[in-house]
Amino acid sequence: MSTGQIVAEMPTKLGTPVSLTQNPYNAVLHVGHQNGTVTLWSPNSTDPLVKLLAHKGPVRSLAVDREGRYMVSTGQDMKMAVWDIRMFKEVNSYFTRAPASTVTISDTGLTAVGWGTRTTIWKGLFSSARPVQEKVQSPYMTWGGEGKVIERARFCPFEDVLGLSHNEGFSSIIIPGAGEANFDALEVNPFETAKQRQEGEVKALLNKLQPEMISLDPNFIGNLDLRSQKQRQAEKDLDAPAVDIAEEIRNRARGKNSVLKKYLRKQRKKNIIDEKRLKVEELWKEQQEKQGERNKEKQAELGPALARFARKE
Repeated sequence: MSTGQIVAEMPTKLGTPVSLTQNPYNAVLHVGHQNGTVTLWSPNSTDPLVKLLAHKGPVRSLAVDREGRYMVSTGQDMKMAVWDIRMFKEVNSYFTRAPASTVTISDTGLTAVGWGTRTTIWKGLFSSARPVQEKVQSPYMTWGGEGKVIERARFCPFEDVLGLSHNEGFSSIIIPGAGEANFDALEVNPFETAKQRQEGEVKALLNKLQPEMISLDPNFIGNLDLRSQKQRQAEKDLDAPAVDIAEEIRNRARGKNSVLKKYLRKQRKKNIIDEKRLKVEELWKEQQEKQGERNKEKQAELGPALARFARKE
Protein backbone atom coordinates (compact mmCIF):
# COMPACT_ATOMS: atom_id res chain seq x y z
CA MET A 1 0.00 0.00 0.00
CA SER A 2 2.93 2.36 0.60
CA THR A 3 4.39 1.93 -2.92
CA GLY A 4 1.26 1.20 -4.95
CA GLN A 5 2.77 -1.83 -6.69
CA ILE A 6 1.22 -5.26 -7.19
CA VAL A 7 3.11 -7.78 -5.05
CA ALA A 8 1.43 -10.98 -6.21
CA GLU A 9 -1.57 -12.10 -8.23
CA MET A 10 -2.67 -15.71 -7.81
CA PRO A 11 -5.73 -17.56 -9.18
CA THR A 12 -7.70 -19.27 -6.43
CA LYS A 13 -9.00 -22.03 -8.79
CA LEU A 14 -12.08 -22.26 -6.54
CA GLY A 15 -14.42 -19.87 -8.33
CA THR A 16 -15.27 -16.30 -7.44
CA PRO A 17 -14.28 -15.41 -3.84
CA VAL A 18 -17.24 -14.36 -1.69
CA SER A 19 -15.57 -12.92 1.42
CA LEU A 20 -12.14 -11.66 2.43
CA THR A 21 -10.40 -10.59 5.63
CA GLN A 22 -6.86 -10.19 6.91
CA ASN A 23 -5.35 -11.71 10.00
CA PRO A 24 -3.93 -8.73 11.97
CA TYR A 25 -1.44 -11.00 13.71
CA ASN A 26 0.51 -12.35 10.71
CA ALA A 27 -1.04 -10.44 7.73
CA VAL A 28 -2.23 -13.69 6.08
CA LEU A 29 -5.37 -13.27 3.97
CA HIS A 30 -8.42 -15.44 4.68
CA VAL A 31 -10.64 -15.94 1.63
CA GLY A 32 -14.10 -17.55 1.63
CA HIS A 33 -15.39 -19.32 -1.49
CA GLN A 34 -18.66 -20.44 -3.03
CA ASN A 35 -18.14 -24.12 -2.20
CA GLY A 36 -17.83 -23.46 1.55
CA THR A 37 -14.04 -23.60 1.80
CA VAL A 38 -11.76 -21.04 3.45
CA THR A 39 -8.24 -20.64 2.11
CA LEU A 40 -5.26 -18.83 3.65
CA TRP A 41 -2.94 -16.95 1.28
CA SER A 42 0.52 -15.40 1.46
CA PRO A 43 2.29 -13.42 -1.30
CA ASN A 44 5.24 -15.83 -1.33
CA SER A 45 3.15 -18.90 -2.27
CA THR A 46 1.11 -19.59 -5.41
CA ASP A 47 -0.88 -22.26 -3.57
CA PRO A 48 -3.02 -21.70 -0.45
CA LEU A 49 -1.19 -22.22 2.82
CA VAL A 50 -4.25 -23.84 4.40
CA LYS A 51 -7.53 -25.04 2.93
CA LEU A 52 -10.40 -26.01 5.22
CA LEU A 53 -14.09 -26.79 4.73
CA ALA A 54 -16.04 -24.34 6.90
CA HIS A 55 -19.64 -24.44 5.65
CA LYS A 56 -22.00 -26.37 3.41
CA GLY A 57 -22.61 -23.29 1.27
CA PRO A 58 -20.93 -20.01 0.32
CA VAL A 59 -18.89 -18.37 3.08
CA ARG A 60 -20.52 -14.95 3.32
CA SER A 61 -18.32 -13.24 5.93
CA LEU A 62 -15.08 -13.77 7.86
CA ALA A 63 -13.44 -12.09 10.88
CA VAL A 64 -10.24 -12.75 12.84
CA ASP A 65 -9.56 -11.52 16.36
CA ARG A 66 -6.70 -9.12 17.13
CA GLU A 67 -4.41 -11.79 18.55
CA GLY A 68 -4.83 -14.04 15.50
CA ARG A 69 -6.01 -17.05 17.48
CA TYR A 70 -9.66 -17.39 16.50
CA MET A 71 -11.65 -16.93 13.31
CA VAL A 72 -15.42 -16.50 13.02
CA SER A 73 -17.11 -17.49 9.75
CA THR A 74 -20.73 -17.22 8.63
CA GLY A 75 -22.24 -19.12 5.73
CA GLN A 76 -25.29 -19.51 3.60
CA ASP A 77 -26.18 -22.60 5.65
CA MET A 78 -27.34 -20.24 8.48
CA LYS A 79 -24.44 -21.18 10.74
CA MET A 80 -21.79 -19.13 12.56
CA ALA A 81 -18.67 -21.15 13.29
CA VAL A 82 -15.81 -20.30 15.67
CA TRP A 83 -12.43 -21.70 14.57
CA ASP A 84 -9.15 -22.09 16.44
CA ILE A 85 -6.57 -20.99 13.85
CA ARG A 86 -3.70 -22.51 15.81
CA MET A 87 -5.10 -26.02 15.25
CA PHE A 88 -7.52 -25.20 12.37
CA LYS A 89 -10.28 -26.86 14.36
CA GLU A 90 -13.89 -25.81 14.85
CA VAL A 91 -14.49 -24.87 18.49
CA ASN A 92 -18.24 -24.16 18.45
CA SER A 93 -21.02 -23.37 15.99
CA TYR A 94 -24.15 -21.25 16.43
CA PHE A 95 -27.41 -21.10 14.49
CA THR A 96 -28.57 -17.89 12.82
CA ARG A 97 -32.21 -17.54 11.75
CA ALA A 98 -31.10 -16.11 8.41
CA PRO A 99 -27.80 -16.28 6.48
CA ALA A 100 -25.49 -13.80 8.22
CA SER A 101 -24.16 -11.13 5.87
CA THR A 102 -21.47 -9.64 8.12
CA VAL A 103 -19.38 -10.42 11.19
CA THR A 104 -16.84 -8.30 13.07
CA ILE A 105 -14.74 -8.62 16.24
CA SER A 106 -13.93 -5.76 18.63
CA ASP A 107 -10.67 -5.03 20.45
CA THR A 108 -11.89 -6.86 23.56
CA GLY A 109 -13.28 -9.91 21.74
CA LEU A 110 -16.96 -8.99 21.36
CA THR A 111 -18.41 -10.45 18.17
CA ALA A 112 -21.19 -8.72 16.22
CA VAL A 113 -23.14 -10.73 13.64
CA GLY A 114 -25.61 -9.15 11.24
CA TRP A 115 -28.32 -11.37 9.77
CA GLY A 116 -31.55 -10.23 8.15
CA THR A 117 -32.82 -7.16 9.99
CA ARG A 118 -31.10 -7.95 13.29
CA THR A 119 -27.63 -7.69 14.77
CA THR A 120 -26.56 -9.82 17.73
CA ILE A 121 -23.49 -9.14 19.84
CA TRP A 122 -21.85 -12.13 21.51
CA LYS A 123 -19.51 -11.95 24.50
CA GLY A 124 -17.04 -14.57 25.66
CA LEU A 125 -16.75 -16.66 22.48
CA PHE A 126 -12.95 -16.73 22.92
CA SER A 127 -12.79 -16.49 26.71
CA SER A 128 -10.04 -18.54 28.30
CA ALA A 129 -11.88 -18.57 31.64
CA ARG A 130 -14.62 -20.87 30.41
CA PRO A 131 -13.94 -24.33 28.96
CA VAL A 132 -13.38 -24.39 25.22
CA GLN A 133 -16.21 -26.80 24.48
CA GLU A 134 -18.80 -24.86 26.52
CA LYS A 135 -21.08 -22.75 24.33
CA VAL A 136 -22.42 -19.30 25.12
CA GLN A 137 -26.14 -19.74 25.71
CA SER A 138 -27.44 -16.28 24.77
CA PRO A 139 -26.14 -13.12 23.05
CA TYR A 140 -24.81 -10.15 24.99
CA MET A 141 -26.97 -7.57 23.15
CA THR A 142 -29.45 -7.49 20.27
CA TRP A 143 -30.41 -4.64 17.94
CA GLY A 144 -32.76 -4.31 14.98
CA GLY A 145 -36.01 -5.88 13.95
CA GLU A 146 -37.38 -2.64 12.47
CA GLY A 147 -37.22 -3.69 8.81
CA LYS A 148 -33.68 -2.43 8.15
CA VAL A 149 -31.69 -5.10 6.31
CA ILE A 150 -28.16 -5.22 7.70
CA GLU A 151 -25.34 -5.06 5.16
CA ARG A 152 -22.12 -4.40 7.10
CA ALA A 153 -21.08 -4.03 10.76
CA ARG A 154 -17.78 -2.70 12.07
CA PHE A 155 -16.52 -1.79 15.55
CA CYS A 156 -14.86 1.58 16.09
CA PRO A 157 -11.29 1.09 17.41
CA PHE A 158 -10.77 2.17 21.04
CA GLU A 159 -14.45 3.14 21.33
CA ASP A 160 -17.59 1.42 22.61
CA VAL A 161 -19.34 2.10 19.30
CA LEU A 162 -20.62 -0.29 16.63
CA GLY A 163 -21.35 1.07 13.16
CA LEU A 164 -24.09 -0.56 11.08
CA SER A 165 -24.91 0.03 7.43
CA HIS A 166 -28.32 -1.05 6.17
CA ASN A 167 -30.69 -0.45 3.29
CA GLU A 168 -32.00 2.76 4.88
CA GLY A 169 -28.66 4.36 5.77
CA PHE A 170 -26.20 4.14 8.67
CA SER A 171 -26.66 3.60 12.40
CA SER A 172 -24.23 3.67 15.30
CA ILE A 173 -25.01 2.01 18.61
CA ILE A 174 -23.17 1.96 21.94
CA ILE A 175 -21.79 -1.42 23.05
CA PRO A 176 -20.37 -1.24 26.61
CA GLY A 177 -17.00 -2.95 26.91
CA ALA A 178 -16.24 -3.15 23.17
CA GLY A 179 -13.33 -0.68 23.10
CA GLU A 180 -9.83 -1.19 24.45
CA ALA A 181 -9.43 1.16 27.42
CA ASN A 182 -5.76 0.51 28.23
CA PHE A 183 -4.18 0.93 24.80
CA ASP A 184 -0.45 1.15 24.05
CA ALA A 185 0.24 4.70 22.87
CA LEU A 186 3.67 3.70 21.53
CA GLU A 187 2.07 1.17 19.19
CA VAL A 188 -1.18 2.92 18.19
CA ASN A 189 -2.13 6.31 19.59
CA PRO A 190 -5.71 7.45 18.82
CA PHE A 191 -4.91 10.95 20.17
CA GLU A 192 -1.75 11.57 18.12
CA THR A 193 -1.09 14.98 16.61
CA ALA A 194 -0.35 15.72 12.95
CA LYS A 195 3.39 15.80 13.62
CA GLN A 196 3.29 12.49 15.48
CA ARG A 197 1.33 10.96 12.62
CA GLN A 198 3.96 12.08 10.10
CA GLU A 199 6.77 10.67 12.23
CA GLY A 200 4.85 7.43 12.61
CA GLU A 201 4.47 7.10 8.84
CA VAL A 202 8.21 7.61 8.30
CA LYS A 203 9.09 5.02 10.97
CA ALA A 204 6.59 2.55 9.49
CA LEU A 205 8.21 2.87 6.06
CA LEU A 206 11.71 2.42 7.50
CA ASN A 207 10.71 -0.63 9.55
CA LYS A 208 8.52 -2.19 6.86
CA LEU A 209 9.20 -5.84 6.06
CA GLN A 210 9.07 -7.30 2.57
CA PRO A 211 5.86 -9.17 1.62
CA GLU A 212 7.92 -12.37 1.27
CA MET A 213 8.12 -12.43 5.07
CA ILE A 214 4.35 -13.01 5.46
CA SER A 215 3.80 -16.52 6.83
CA LEU A 216 1.62 -18.40 9.30
CA ASP A 217 4.24 -18.00 12.04
CA PRO A 218 5.64 -14.44 12.03
CA ASN A 219 7.88 -15.15 15.02
CA PHE A 220 10.51 -16.89 12.88
CA ILE A 221 11.92 -13.49 11.84
CA GLY A 222 15.06 -12.71 13.83
CA ASN A 223 15.37 -16.16 15.38
CA LEU A 224 18.51 -18.29 15.19
CA ASP A 225 18.49 -21.50 13.19
CA LEU A 226 19.48 -24.04 15.84
CA ARG A 227 19.35 -27.02 13.50
CA SER A 228 22.56 -28.89 12.73
CA GLN A 229 24.06 -29.19 9.26
CA LYS A 230 22.83 -32.78 9.00
CA GLN A 231 19.24 -31.78 9.82
CA ARG A 232 19.24 -28.96 7.26
CA GLN A 233 20.71 -31.26 4.61
CA ALA A 234 18.13 -33.95 5.40
CA GLU A 235 15.26 -31.49 5.04
CA LYS A 236 16.75 -30.19 1.80
CA ASP A 237 16.94 -33.75 0.43
CA LEU A 238 13.29 -34.34 1.38
CA ASP A 239 12.22 -31.18 -0.44
CA ALA A 240 14.22 -32.09 -3.58
CA PRO A 241 12.32 -34.04 -6.28
CA ALA A 242 13.09 -37.74 -6.38
CA VAL A 243 15.10 -38.52 -9.55
CA ASP A 244 16.37 -41.95 -10.54
CA ILE A 245 19.94 -41.24 -11.69
CA ALA A 246 20.34 -44.61 -13.35
CA GLU A 247 17.11 -44.25 -15.30
CA GLU A 248 18.07 -40.71 -16.32
CA ILE A 249 21.47 -41.84 -17.65
CA ARG A 250 19.93 -44.81 -19.47
CA ASN A 251 17.39 -42.57 -21.19
CA ARG A 252 20.08 -40.16 -22.32
CA ALA A 253 22.55 -42.84 -23.41
CA ARG A 254 20.41 -44.07 -26.37
CA GLY A 255 21.91 -47.57 -26.38
CA LYS A 256 25.59 -46.57 -26.02
CA ASN A 257 27.84 -45.48 -23.20
CA SER A 258 29.14 -42.25 -24.72
CA VAL A 259 27.02 -40.01 -22.47
CA LEU A 260 27.97 -42.00 -19.41
CA LYS A 261 31.69 -41.82 -20.27
CA LYS A 262 31.51 -38.04 -20.77
CA TYR A 263 29.79 -37.60 -17.44
CA LEU A 264 32.39 -39.70 -15.63
CA ARG A 265 35.25 -37.77 -17.24
CA LYS A 266 33.76 -34.48 -16.09
CA GLN A 267 33.34 -35.76 -12.56
CA ARG A 268 36.95 -37.01 -12.43
CA LYS A 269 38.19 -33.59 -13.51
CA LYS A 270 36.16 -31.90 -10.79
CA ASN A 271 37.53 -34.32 -8.18
CA ILE A 272 34.17 -34.18 -6.37
CA ILE A 273 32.54 -37.18 -4.74
CA ASP A 274 28.80 -36.84 -4.29
CA GLU A 275 25.80 -39.14 -4.16
CA LYS A 276 25.07 -38.80 -7.87
CA ARG A 277 28.63 -39.70 -8.82
CA LEU A 278 28.60 -42.78 -6.60
CA LYS A 279 25.38 -43.98 -8.23
CA VAL A 280 26.80 -43.43 -11.70
CA GLU A 281 29.98 -45.36 -10.83
CA GLU A 282 27.88 -48.25 -9.52
CA LEU A 283 25.90 -48.20 -12.76
CA TRP A 284 29.15 -48.19 -14.76
CA LYS A 285 30.46 -51.20 -12.85
CA GLU A 286 27.21 -53.10 -13.45
CA GLN A 287 27.42 -52.41 -17.18
CA GLN A 288 31.04 -53.58 -17.29
CA GLU A 289 30.17 -56.80 -15.48
CA LYS A 290 27.26 -57.46 -17.86
CA GLN A 291 29.51 -56.81 -20.85
CA GLY A 292 32.12 -59.23 -19.47
CA GLU A 293 29.47 -61.93 -19.05
CA ARG A 294 28.32 -61.42 -22.65
CA ASN A 295 31.90 -61.75 -23.92
CA LYS A 296 32.36 -65.01 -22.01
CA GLU A 297 29.12 -66.40 -23.49
CA LYS A 298 30.25 -65.46 -27.01
CA GLN A 299 33.67 -67.05 -26.49
CA ALA A 300 32.02 -70.22 -25.32
CA GLU A 301 29.66 -70.20 -28.30
CA LEU A 302 31.92 -69.02 -31.17
CA GLY A 303 35.38 -69.67 -29.80
CA PRO A 304 38.12 -67.22 -28.87
CA ALA A 305 39.07 -66.50 -32.51
CA LEU A 306 35.62 -65.47 -33.80
CA ALA A 307 34.38 -63.83 -30.61
CA ARG A 308 36.62 -60.79 -31.26
CA PHE A 309 34.73 -60.00 -34.48
CA ALA A 310 31.27 -60.40 -32.97
CA ARG A 311 29.22 -57.20 -32.88
CA LYS A 312 28.92 -55.61 -29.47
CA GLU A 313 25.31 -55.10 -28.39
